[in-house]
Amino acid sequence: MSDTKIFVDGLMSAVLRDGVVRLEFGEFEADAEAEGGENAPPQMIPKTRVAMPWPGFLRTLRMMQEVNERLKQEVEKQRAAQANGGTAT
Repeated sequence: MSDTKIFVDGLMSAVLRDGVVRLEFGEFEADAEAEGGENAPPQMIPKTRVAMPWPGFLRTLRMMQEVNERLKQEVEKQRAAQANGGTAT
């Protein structure tokens, strides 16, 4: 197994073509030369691409939906704890 770690800020685009899903991920970078100089909002620039056959993408999507559900549960626990003046467990 590879030990490569890739950091991205988000998905920029997703395209399905010939049974392959192509995902392009990006990273925010400040553009000091843009209008507004150092105060200009960061722009998303392409960082890395991933291509996978659609069955693999569907498995990935199901896993992400499971993560989303767990995240929702965690947020609800935290909100409930805050409403009760305690901390989430």
